[in-house]
Amino acid sequence: MEQKKRKQQAKKREIKTEHWSEKVDFFLKRHEKKIVFLAMFAGLLLCIFLFDVKVSLGGDDSDYLIFAEDFWRHFTYPVYHGALYPIVISPIVGLFGYKLVLLKSISCIFMLAFLWFFYKSFRSQVSDSILYPALLLIGVNSYIFFYAAQTYSEALFMFIQALFFWYFFKHFIFKKEHGVCLKSDWKKFVVLGCLALLMGLTRTIGYGAIGALILFFAISRRWKELIYSTVAFVVLFVFFQSLKYLIWPDSGTAYNISTFMAKDYYNPIERESVAGFINRFVVNSQTYLSNFLCQFLGIVQDRPSIYVVTNTPRTIILYLCFFGSLVILFRKNNALLFSGIYVGVMLFVSFIILHTIWGQDRLILVYYPYILIFLLGGIYYLFQIRKFQKFFFVYPLIIILLFFGTLSITIQKVERNIPVLLENMLGNQLYGLTPDWINFISGSQWATKNLDKNAVIVSRKPSISKVYTGRTFLWAPTDITVPYDSLAIMQNTDDQTILVIADDYFQNANLRYIISFRERLQLSDKAIQGARVYTIPNADLAEIIQSCQNGDIKYFIDYQSFFESFRNKDHRIYDPDIMLNYLIENDIRYLLLPQLRMDPTQNTGLYINNTHRFIWFISFKYPDRFRLVHVEGKEEPCEIVEFLR
Repeated sequence: MEQKKRKQQAKKREIKTEHWSEKVDFFLKRHEKKIVFLAMFAGLLLCIFLFDVKVSLGGDDSDYLIFAEDFWRHFTYPVYHGALYPIVISPIVGLFGYKLVLLKSISCIFMLAFLWFFYKSFRSQVSDSILYPALLLIGVNSYIFFYAAQTYSEALFMFIQALFFWYFFKHFIFKKEHGVCLKSDWKKFVVLGCLALLMGLTRTIGYGAIGALILFFAISRRWKELIYSTVAFVVLFVFFQSLKYLIWPDSGTAYNISTFMAKDYYNPIERESVAGFINRFVVNSQTYLSNFLCQFLGIVQDRPSIYVVTNTPRTIILYLCFFGSLVILFRKNNALLFSGIYVGVMLFVSFIILHTIWGQDRLILVYYPYILIFLLGGIYYLFQIRKFQKFFFVYPLIIILLFFGTLSITIQKVERNIPVLLENMLGNQLYGLTPDWINFISGSQWATKNLDKNAVIVSRKPSISKVYTGRTFLWAPTDITVPYDSLAIMQNTDDQTILVIADDYFQNANLRYIISFRERLQLSDKAIQGARVYTIPNADLAEIIQSCQNGDIKYFIDYQSFFESFRNKDHRIYDPDIMLNYLIENDIRYLLLPQLRMDPTQNTGLYINNTHRFIWFISFKYPDRFRLVHVEGKEEPCEIVEFLR
């Protein structure tokens, strides 16, 4: 008994001589199971409290459901976005239909599985003072568990990403003393390559994982592992692509790289310049770091994605923290170093290729857990340096601030979602949507019930329309444009003259092109938003010019000089005849014209008018080709028009 007492006293004296960061580690390790349970339980609660029985308004989640159905019923390979998620959920969609509650429950399982493997990945790799605070911060993060209640691919990607980290840490994070033996280790490289391939098939950016592996092995001078892992991935990738083209020869690729290289994604004619890519990187850095990442961290208040508030000092501070952490962790912790390299590669590629107009939190959210644990690791090891040890108290203060900031945002979101969830579960399917979306979905349902079942109907969000009706709708490329050369090759003839009329227009069969400018074009005495190009018979030219002069309408006979004035400015050129032919060739009979808000938080009177403009541009030349059939709703209505051949 006395001996046991002396041992306990000796243990206490030993603990007292330790730095108090080690005491924190000891405390957290002793309560490991409770902390993991608490984080998992908090994640489960958020899966429930943030659950949404509706599809999101972006439409991509509905697209996944359509692709899943097509794969199950017609064995059509999903060519848009990542293919793996639709393939995974295809049996459920094929057997049970669009059962959103069931499908979203699977996303919850993926997200909880991610949290578990995230814990398993770092459990034996980093200090308890880094892992368990990170685990709790993730467990109460509403942004992460929002996607646990969606049919987006984020939950599946985060699960596979966690598997990738877990497997890599388990088999590759430390260099073997006896070196790598290909004969005995080849299976490990194949599995690692498979996981990287699965990440790329879920989200194309996931292929960047192999770049992170190459960079990590190169920095560590582990050349054999670099070569073996690269070869394994390339062989698997080539094998899969060959198999895919053999089975689905017309499948193509998920993304056309040329659209990312274009200056304007929706008008991919002009290539982006080097200066343009640099500008992309700067703007995206501010959008995703100072805005979205700081929201995830609880540093700034939650706001809708449309309200992007950037902050240059915050962006610079985050970059300094990132590179400072890389320096501190370089020889301290391989797991954290690889995490930093991984998120660095992923974010760098994302910020270069993503068009600045896209700004969506989910494009960076999947990396947030690894950004978090990497930055916490950098701060933790900073205060392990002898001259900074006395300031270690700052580290738990930072964690406390992040925790309560994150929790505050989560509580607000839960409080907003629970009343909506209850109404939805009681049968009010569209409760929580704004009138513009209610009218759009109701208009889709009206069209399904009342229009010819074989008629082709255009919808602004065809996948959403189908999920709520079961009927197939068509998406129309509402920004069908022609290149600048279409204007440049126009010539005057003996019979007609090219006349450009700014701002105003004539509903005239001689209309050839409609030009719109992203920003107003400043002429000598007037700023114009657009112009129309006509081929006027010479016999009518004098009368039309006189009409322009009487109405004080700007016009140009020297059209070549006018064209040169906007050649290098953002513009789009539309041909009403091409747009009309698109309707005819695709046998389109009806079009839904919803007034979906530009600002989803309020009715400002401004709405997304792509489909409206499609009709307007045709109507400029052919005013009697459309007839109003039905109007759904009074405020922010959805109009249904018929195309008359």
